[in-house]
Amino acid sequence: MRSVKCKFLSVFLFLLVARSVWSVEPLPISKAVNKALAYSPYIKAMKDGELAAAEKVGEARAMKGVKVSLGVSDSRLNSPMMAFGARLNQGRIDMSDFSPSRLNDPEYINNLQVGAQVALPLYLGGMDKHAVAAACQGVKISEQDSVKASEDIIFKTIEIYLGVVLARESVAVAEKACQTSQESLRNAQAAVEAERSVESDLLQAGVHHSQNEETLLRMKNQFALALESLATIMGEPSVQEYDLNMPFLQQECTTCQDLPANLLARALAQRPDYLKVARQSQALDHQEKLARGITRPRVIVGAVAENNRDGLNSSNQSNTMLFARMDWNIADGGEALHKARGARFQKGQMQNMEKALADQIHLEIRDAITNINNALERIRVSKLASEQSTESLRILRDRYSAGLAIVSDVLGAETSLFSHRMNHLKALYDYSISRARLKMALGELNLEHCDILKNPENQ
Repeated sequence: MRSVKCKFLSVFLFLLVARSVWSVEPLPISKAVNKALAYSPYIKAMKDGELAAAEKVGEARAMKGVKVSLGVSDSRLNSPMMAFGARLNQGRIDMSDFSPSRLNDPEYINNLQVGAQVALPLYLGGMDKHAVAAACQGVKISEQDSVKASEDIIFKTIEIYLGVVLARESVAVAEKACQTSQESLRNAQAAVEAERSVESDLLQAGVHHSQNEETLLRMKNQFALALESLATIMGEPSVQEYDLNMPFLQQECTTCQDLPANLLARALAQRPDYLKVARQSQALDHQEKLARGITRPRVIVGAVAENNRDGLNSSNQSNTMLFARMDWNIADGGEALHKARGARFQKGQMQNMEKALADQIHLEIRDAITNINNALERIRVSKLASEQSTESLRILRDRYSAGLAIVSDVLGAETSLFSHRMNHLKALYDYSISRARLKMALGELNLEHCDILKNPENQ
């Protein structure tokens, strides 16, 4: 009976572990990026900005649209001129209303007026045309803001995702270092017991192992914090149920042969922040012309219809009027002139900022290419150093066991091996980050152009 219970418990534990393993969902870097893009409140804010900018276009076009207004007023008055006019509009004038005494001192009169006006601007001095053009540029500016926001979220997600992988692999390296120092501690213990070594060797090995354990704890803490950062940017409560399956250590690393000068033209044609500045310059050109239109003539045609009566139950009379009006603000104290000049100077400011941004983009491209090639060399050197350190540690251990080496040499070799392995991981991380930075510098950090996001191994 006891053996049956043990077998049942073993099967239950196996199924529980298997379920936890099977429930782990692969999380390639492309999926993490898509989740971050779908969640990001920052991107949603940029999309709302696009909608607001589109409404500005409609607002500008409405300047030339038909304007219809409806008004209702009820007044009681005894102003001589207004009282006579009200009775005239109501159609209730008779000979007694022309009496001088009544004209000079009329009785109070009620006037209920319902009126409607339709106005159609025919010419607005070009203000409407330039307002629409400036608003259209505003829409394109908002679109570039959305693209830039997406690139920022993509890069941040890549950076955090790779940081999680780096932290995870660092924990693995630290665990190996602890296993190695634990073995050295046992060897030192055996050497002391065999009287081939002194007590201080054992103490050194113990201190060294404690330092490795402390490093492992620190690496695990960094790994936990990195997982929290990834969960936050993805909008997930936790990422413990995911398996970050990016082949971090097996990725293909290639050098960047492109010349920065050749890549600059490509970047300027698609960098969202650069295109935004160019759009702002064009919008300010229209803003200048819009300001100059303030002092140009404006022509409006329309019609007015109104109905006047003494009260709801009294007789009434309707009146209509067609009109054409020209308004010309010949002098406004220089307000329009200063607005136009301000827009022109702002346009010059944007043009200079455009040139400065082009220089910055060129520098970002050169910096990214330099870091890619530098990381490749570091990957090669650190890998070779790790292999050599592994062999050096093996030899020193054999020599220590034979009494031909001291324990500090062995511990130093362990430290060197740990350092070279960590350097190799950091070089791989820097290579991937630099690749993403180059794509961002070129304005190509998206799901279509970024290799790290469309690699079949990461899907």
